[in-house]
Amino acid sequence: MIPSERLWGLLALLALPMALAGFFPGLGGAVLALDALAVALAVFDFLQARRVRLEVERTLPERLNVGVANRVELRLVHRGGGTVEVRVKDEAPPSFTTEPSEATLRLTPDSQTQWVYRATPAKRGKFSFGAVHVRVRGPLGLVSHERAFPAERSVSVYPDLRGARRLLLSGAALDLVNLGLRQLRRDGQGSEFARLRDYAQGDSVRDVDWKATARRGRPVTRVLESERSQALLICVDAGRSMAAQVDGLTKLDHAVNAALFLAFVAIRNGDRVGLALFADGVKAYLPPAAGRGQYRKLVDTLYSATPSLTYVDYLALFKELNVRLNRRSLLCVFTDFLDEEQANTLVAPLHRLARRHVPLCLSVKDTALQKLLRTPPSGPEEAFQHAVASELLTDREVLKARVSRGGVQMLDVAPDELSLAAVNRYLDIKARGVL
Repeated sequence: MIPSERLWGLLALLALPMALAGFFPGLGGAVLALDALAVALAVFDFLQARRVRLEVERTLPERLNVGVANRVELRLVHRGGGTVEVRVKDEAPPSFTTEPSEATLRLTPDSQTQWVYRATPAKRGKFSFGAVHVRVRGPLGLVSHERAFPAERSVSVYPDLRGARRLLLSGAALDLVNLGLRQLRRDGQGSEFARLRDYAQGDSVRDVDWKATARRGRPVTRVLESERSQALLICVDAGRSMAAQVDGLTKLDHAVNAALFLAFVAIRNGDRVGLALFADGVKAYLPPAAGRGQYRKLVDTLYSATPSLTYVDYLALFKELNVRLNRRSLLCVFTDFLDEEQANTLVAPLHRLARRHVPLCLSVKDTALQKLLRTPPSGPEEAFQHAVASELLTDREVLKARVSRGGVQMLDVAPDELSLAAVNRYLDIKARGVL
């Protein structure tokens, strides 16, 4: 039995005659009668609330996406007469953010009512939803009866693959929609012959096929496309610096989302994609391969990846890559440059790898530090924070400049731009025939 504000108000009103009964003994019997009536009404209200027949069912996707407001629906079935007011709260995993967290609903007789809320997971992995708690308000509004409906269910939280598909459909990734996502062809660029077509204004003279022009009697352009079945190895840093939160997700989450988007585009382009998940050593390795089955392996490997609270051993990673990679490959290394001492060990081995492969370093900008520097300090403590943030970002820029030397490409972008920037640079490298 859960008393309502109305019951507490009633009891407060009864306190006045009870106090007067001390001065007027004749009121004692009337006060006791009023108290008994209040108790009887509360018990009656509770029994009526307990008699309400309800059924509750939860519906949600089999796979949720990290950092995404996933739709969860609760269906309440009221089997009985009379309108009932209920308060509903779902027992979501503790790391989930729910909006709204609870709701007050009015259930009409013999009806079904749906309540939809959004659950945003902050982490990837397996989680469990618990019971659905429903508080039924009595017809008099004095008390409520709370009951828990068993609805335990395990869910898997995957990287934000939905965000990648949204970018593809938007046409933002170098007009991918117009290209059909079959070959990601960029006419006039690349190294493999695709087809012949009539000359169009703006075509380079170098692309004119003079033999075909002579046969057809009109200018004909040779269309080239990027080579297929090339190797791309995605290396994802799962060290301690990747546990930092940026825009609601860890840097590792942003890297995983971008890595899977890049892998999706590359596999659809016919390239072979592999994965190296590393921290103080190589935690998982998938050799480059093509096809949808390989993409599923990539998703399953990165699905449960979590940051290790340890240093990053770049030497161990690159030693293993030297042994495993026999063919020239594009190496996309998602890492962080906030820890200068640790990141310094990346420079020399990466420059050595650039002699055989095409290395590309990608990192997530620390938007919080940049935002801090845009806010004028209001006191000594804020001024100190400004100085530290400025020094960190300066060291980061120096390190990025060192990495960029020796044939290593660099991308340091905002979290919401990482996926698109990675794919654009991949397509650019393919188009220039660097591989």
